[in-house]
This record gives sequence, C-alpha cells and structure tokens, in this order.
Amino acid sequence: MISFTTDIQDTKATQNVPVLDGLHDLTPDELLLSQEHYESEVRSYPRRLPLAIAKASGVMVEDSRGQVYLDCLAGAGTLALGYNHPEINQALIEQLNAGIPYQTLDITTPAKDHFIRELMAFLPQDFAENAKIQFCGPSGADAVEAAIKLAKQTTGRNTMAAFHGAYHGMTNGTMALMGNLGTKERRQGLMADVHFLPFPYSLRCPFGLHGEQGARQGLRYIERMLADDESGVQKPAAIIVEPVQGEGGVIPAPAFWLQELRRITEEHGILLIFDEIQCGIGKTGTHFAFEEAGVTPDILCLSKAVGGGLPMSLLVFNKSIDTWRPGEHTGTFRGNQLAMVSGAKAMEIIRRDNLAHKAAVTGEHLRRGLEKIAEKTSCIAEVRGQGLMLGAEICDPEGNKNAFGEPLAAPELTIAIQRAALERGLIIEKGGREGSVLRFLPPIIITFEQIDFVLKALQDAIESLVEPKPVVQPADTLQANWRDHFIHVGKEGADGFEAAMNQSTQALKKLFESTESPYSGLDPTVLHSQIRRAQLGENPQPLANVIEETSELIGKNSIIVQHPHCIAHLHTPPMLPAVAAEAFITALNQSMDSWDQASAATFVEQEVTDWLCQRFGFDDKADGVFTSGGTQSNLMGLLMARDHIINTISGHNVQKDGLPDYADKLRVVCSKNSHFTMQKSASLLGLGEHAVVCVETYSDGTISIESAEEAITALKAEGLIPFAITGTAGTTDHGAVDDLDDVADLAQKHGMWMHVDAAYGGALMLSRHHARLEGIERADSVTIDFHKMFFQPISCGAVILKDKNHFGFIRHHADYLNREEDVLPNLVDKSIATTRRFDALKVWMTLQNVGPQAIGSMVDHLLNQTQRVADMLNNRSNFELLAAPCLSTVLFRYKGSNKRMDLDALNKQIRLDALVQGKAVVGETVVDGHVALKFTLLNPCLSLADLEQLLTELESLADEIVKQAGV
Repeated sequence: MISFTTDIQDTKATQNVPVLDGLHDLTPDELLLSQEHYESEVRSYPRRLPLAIAKASGVMVEDSRGQVYLDCLAGAGTLALGYNHPEINQALIEQLNAGIPYQTLDITTPAKDHFIRELMAFLPQDFAENAKIQFCGPSGADAVEAAIKLAKQTTGRNTMAAFHGAYHGMTNGTMALMGNLGTKERRQGLMADVHFLPFPYSLRCPFGLHGEQGARQGLRYIERMLADDESGVQKPAAIIVEPVQGEGGVIPAPAFWLQELRRITEEHGILLIFDEIQCGIGKTGTHFAFEEAGVTPDILCLSKAVGGGLPMSLLVFNKSIDTWRPGEHTGTFRGNQLAMVSGAKAMEIIRRDNLAHKAAVTGEHLRRGLEKIAEKTSCIAEVRGQGLMLGAEICDPEGNKNAFGEPLAAPELTIAIQRAALERGLIIEKGGREGSVLRFLPPIIITFEQIDFVLKALQDAIESLVEPKPVVQPADTLQANWRDHFIHVGKEGADGFEAAMNQSTQALKKLFESTESPYSGLDPTVLHSQIRRAQLGENPQPLANVIEETSELIGKNSIIVQHPHCIAHLHTPPMLPAVAAEAFITALNQSMDSWDQASAATFVEQEVTDWLCQRFGFDDKADGVFTSGGTQSNLMGLLMARDHIINTISGHNVQKDGLPDYADKLRVVCSKNSHFTMQKSASLLGLGEHAVVCVETYSDGTISIESAEEAITALKAEGLIPFAITGTAGTTDHGAVDDLDDVADLAQKHGMWMHVDAAYGGALMLSRHHARLEGIERADSVTIDFHKMFFQPISCGAVILKDKNHFGFIRHHADYLNREEDVLPNLVDKSIATTRRFDALKVWMTLQNVGPQAIGSMVDHLLNQTQRVADMLNNRSNFELLAAPCLSTVLFRYKGSNKRMDLDALNKQIRLDALVQGKAVVGETVVDGHVALKFTLLNPCLSLADLEQLLTELESLADEIVKQAGV
C-alpha cells in the first residue's frame, strides 16, 4: 500500500514506484459491482481498467484493495502535475478559507484576474499580445462548440474542415468533426457541412507514402481542393486540427506541415483552430504543441490541464475576430473559481520549474525505452509522439499486412496488453485506428525511475502475450544487419529502398526550394575542414542520419547547377526523366557486358544507338556504344583510327603485336581550338602528345582548311603519317563548328580517318540549325556527349562508327562474356570498358517523355538567347564582348572606366569573388591572350531578366573590387 502522511490531506507518498507481490487482482470488487449495477452502459474506462481508486498522489494511485498503480493516463491528460499536488491543494485550501465562491458565472474576481494574467504569461508572447480569452462551460467540447460558432459568424461561412483521426468532443457539433465512425454510427442529425482532410500519418498514409513526402502530398490535396472550383467543397469557415492527435493514435503533425497549413489558411481567408485540449500545457515539451512550428492560430481551444485538474475550458483567439455579441455563448459553470485557482497555480509551477523542458527530456527517455522494446518484439509497428505524449501502435505479431500493405492492426492484442500491464501495476490508455495504439499520458512530474518502471511493466506485459523476437547466433545477427544495407526481392524487400529514396527526395526538394544562391559561399578551407571532421567511416550512422548529414554538409555546399547564376561550365540542369532514370539505373544495377547481365538494358542501348546513327545520317552499316562522356569517346575514335591505319599500311594487329616501329610517325591533325583530349588520347595511345598537330583557325574559331592542307602536305614531306583529322562541332570556349564537309573532303583526299568531336554541338542535329553539321555523316567516328545540350545527368556519352566492323579493333574474346555459340547479343565487344552503367536509359526515358523535337527547340532557344546576351554586353559600357558567339557561350570581360586597373587580374578576381561569396558561378578562359569571363548558356528555363540581373551583380562586384583596391 501507499503510505500517506496526514499533514496535507493524505497526499504525500513516501514511495516512488509500485512494489509488486505477484500480479494485481483485477476481479471486480464490491465498488465495481455497485458501479455496474447503478451506472449506465455508457461507462467506458472501468471496462478496460477495472479498479476503484481509493486515493492517489503524484503519479500513483491506490485502489480499494490496497493495490498501487503507476498512472500513465492521468485523467486523459487532465492531471499535468499528477494527483493532489501539494501546492495546488494548498492554494485551494487558502482560497476556500478566504471565502472564495465556487463559481461566479462570468463575473470577475481576483482569482479570475490572476488566472488570466498567468495564462497570458504562459502563452507565446506574439500570440498573447493580440489575444482575447473566452471562458466556456467546463468541458473541452464546449470550447470547440464555441470555436465553431465564432468561426462561422466571423467569416459568414458554414462549412467546417477537420481531419481523419480527429477527436474534438462528444456534442452535436464536435462529434460531427470526429473521425471515428463507430462512435457516430447511431447518431443522426449531427452538424452538417463538415469535410475531412488527410492528417499526416506516416504509418498509414492515404497516399501510400511515408514521412515528409506523404505529409506534403496531404498538403497538396488540401491546397488543390481549396483551389478547385469543381471540388464540391465550399470554402470552410475554419479548419480545426490537433497539433498532436490524441484519441486518433498519438500522431504529431510535423512542424513544416503546421507551417504550411497556416500559410494555406491565411491565403484563403480561412480561420485556423488549434485544439490543444489534450496536448497543451507542457505535455509535448513546450507549453503548447504548436510552438515547435513557430506559428500562431486564430483560435486556440483549451481544457483538461488548463484547469490544474479541475473542470475548465476556454478559448484564446485573436482580438480581430472577437465578433461575439453579449450572451451569444454562455455556460453556468464558466466561472469555476476553484479551477481558476488550481489552473493558475499549475501554470505557475510549470513555468517556475521549467517542467515543459523536463517533459521533453523525460519524454525522450520514455521514447527511447519504448523503441528498445519495439526492437525486441514483433508487435509494435511504430513508436511516436512528442514529449510525454507518446504512443506505441500494436500490430499483428505474425507480420500480416492489411489490404494497403500496412501492418495489420491488432485491437484484441492491444486490449490484452493493456490488461496485462494493469496486472503489473501500470495504467495506460488505448486508442487510435481500431483501438490498436497504447497511449502514454503520464503527469509531467514523472521521474526517470518511474519511467523505468513503466518500461519494465510494459515489456513484461508484452512478453507474457507475444513471443519475443528470436535470439539468433551473432554471425546470423550480423548477416541480418547486413540485409538492411541492400534491396531485396519479395514482399517488403524494397521497404528500406523506399524509405531512403523518399527521405533523399524530400531532402533534395527542401534543398532546391530553399536555395538562394548557386553556392553557399562557405569558405573553401572551412568546407574542407567540415568534411574532414565528418571522420569518414569511423562512426557508422543509421542511413537516415547519413542522408540528413549529406543534405546539410554536402547538398547545401554543392554547386547548384539549376540556379540562374550558375552559368560557368558545359554541364546542364538535368531533365526530370533522366533524373528518374538514375533511380532505375542504380537500383537495377545492370552491367552492360552481356545480355545475361543486362537483358532489357542491352536492347535499350542498341535501340538508342541505332536512333542516334539514323539521326546523324548514317546507314545500316553504322553502330555505336555508350561511353562515360566526350573524353572516352574521343579516345575510342582515335584508337580505332590508329589501329585502322596500321592495319591498312602493314596488316599489323596492334591488339596482338603492339605498336609497329613506325608508330612514332603517326600524326593527328586538328585545330588549335580542339579539345585537349586530343592530346590526352594520343598520349594514352602511346603516340605521345607531339603526335597531335594543331593548325590555325579562321577568325570565327573554326579550323582553317588551308592551314590543315599545308600541315598535312608538310607532314608527308617529312615522311610522317597524318592518319586522322578531327573536326570540332562546338569548341569548348567559342562554340565554333568546323565546316565538316570541308574536313571530310580533306580526309578523303589524303586517305585519313575523319573524327568529329560533337560533344558540345551534337544536339544541333535536333534543331533547326542542323545544317551546321552538314558533312558529319561522312565521318568515320563521332563523339556525342549527352550531358551537354541533350540535358542529361553526368555521365552520359556515346561514340558512333560509320562502319561497325571497326569495333573489331577493340574486340577481345572472353569465355565468360562472349561465347561463340551465343545467339543473344553482348555489348562488351564494342567498348573499352567491361562494366558500364545503363546510361542509355536516361536518353531513352527523355526521348519517350520530352521528345527530340522539344529538345531541338530548347537548343534553338539557347542559341537565340546567346545572341541577345551578346547584345546586352555590347550595350553595357563597362563590359567588352571578346568574340561573336557561335553556339551558347559568351566570352567577355569587365573593362570599367579605370584605365589603371590590370584587367586580367580584375576579371580573375571577379570570377573568384563571385564564387566564394555565393553570388555566381561564372567561367574563366583566355581569349587572344586576355583573361575572359564566360557564360555557358545551357539552361533553357532562364529568362533574359535573369541574365540582366547576373550582369548587374558582376558589375557591382567589380566596382567593389576596384574601390577596395583604391586604384
């Protein structure tokens, strides 16, 4: 039994937790039998909690048999400070001795004035500053009824909106707002014009999603419904929501969701009502649950704990909507003076002792303990809640699912666990969908010791009914843990994948939505230090934590290529179908070696390369293969050119015999504006960089045919072997497109291999400027780079050969990959890489979704816009255009009016400062010996206004640099 002292009305317990001697006896005693005889069938709690309370103190109660229980129900959240708090009792005694009346209607008293001032101090300051208080009848339902009336009369509208799982009371209006259909089953004539909206319930999301993604989909549903004149739902007077649903299953609304709901209601002129009757007054770790979101409701409904354990309910609302007329909502007991005394004292104690923060700390201890129990049993689907308002959803321990693929609710098991816990001295409530959630609402004065008792009693109760998860050998446990890191086939095999992708998607979505600059501006040394401090691999974290860390550390400090001021380099904002394709590519993980490693993928890549050959004017003899990008494609083009000429000259097989003794005489001819990978490829091919002969260009940056002719003739005269000539369709800086027909004529005349590097300009073939590529169909090999003007994610390229037989120069036989008897295709014979990504899917999905015509139109738009940006620069006196644009690059520099400035140094500094200050990512190169800035326009979504703004920012930055230099 609890041992009580008598100095404060038998309320001070001398023990902290129940001391058990076997299981408690729950057979009905005389008091329970009497209750059953005299009370209506409507009684509910005694059916599940068959005890008669004799006395109580703090978090503990003693029944009529002398059995002691720890109470995690606490009057359904009414007793925030537990039973018979000595300071509250003393305050009531003093007021009664002073002659305070029990109730005064709405006539004021010193006790009432003190309560109001205490409540105003308890509210968030920005809410309290503009708030009015309305006292209602003693139940929370009456407060909600008053809120409904106030909202309707203020807006002149009749419709109300509530949420799935909502509970707001048992009166006519509040039951109409209730989600539970069983309770309403026999009720007729409830308040009309109520519409229900999806509440963010991750475990049982109506959209089949989880976490933030499901919550955001619910917000979209609400916003779309309000905007749709065919939704059938008239604009509500108000939307009422519990920031933490209690009876609905202890489901907290995410902070961002409440923020967005506040935005939506404000934009549509709808009042927002927060029902904190159960979740308010310190339980969730703050004074009110909505405080975490940093928003303010129009109307706040309070009851339960606001009266300090005695009956009271009230509204707090913005004074601008105080549209009441005298007496329009009354209630005899709205002047409950004793509740005002106990309520004021309770709020005073919570503020003084910082008990809301204590609830956050002890609540986290309880949550962690519940989660550990969940790890040991198969019957807990989810632990959730805020602070000391927590729930554990009970599911079928056999792992069965409902029709929606969710854990099957287990209402009978929930009742059994509740009773088994009661037998072990623990009072807990149940609720939620199908009554399958165990609910914890202990007083916020509960101690860590008492929480440990709660956890022990609950675990014992569960283990008495459900077999614990089997304990396996350590090796098996290790292997079971490994499974968490992979995708598996079969039912639930991809749940981890789904969760990781959803979290990553939401993290990236949040990143893109909050991005204000192309780079965070974090100092490079600081960024390097922060990444080093992550201590790679030393402390493995749950994947959810890693994704969050990646978003914060890597995502926020990455170059955001989608930003209008990211305009430096030749890679683009990737198209959505290609981004979606990346998920398929990585999850399916096809290796493009052989058909039995990449069945559908093999045919898709072949289909895309066939399409590519056809678009570039090649016949059926042509073929291609996907590469990592332009560098690999150029290497392959020159490799086959080298082996072809050696085979032609001497029948020498480079694959088997290596390079012949005349290999040092081989030469490649290209323009001085060709890509540096010409030299890199020659080096890798054993020819040396000197084998690349760069000739002069015309003023427009294209190869000078006359210079090339002279160079070829001179090389031959020296006894050297010019075996390949490269035409460039889009030089890196100028975007110049060589006259490919002229290059082809020269190649034909001298018996040379013709390679075209169309990494940058290849997409012209889809545009109305396709004639600029005339002659490309005469090339022996062509480089295409899809992650440039085809708007694909890195990496994604291809090489095309006019004669597919030339792939024989790189074919090697491997019994495990290309067996002679195989009739199914393999692509390894065409690639210098064995394992390759299924990058062709990105192009395939883009063509299926966007189509080549739309891509071509985007290219046309970029070329047109580039010319207009050049005109902008010509019209700005502080800038100088350095070359006429050929494709989508603009070369210019800041010149200003200060003639003493070193313009090369100044323009270098402009680019660097723009980057490290997070203002812009701009390219830098050299034109005619001068440092130049470079815009590379590869984002078809940019407007001229975006580019005007960028120029203005660069101009301002340059002026600041000049000013600081003091020149």
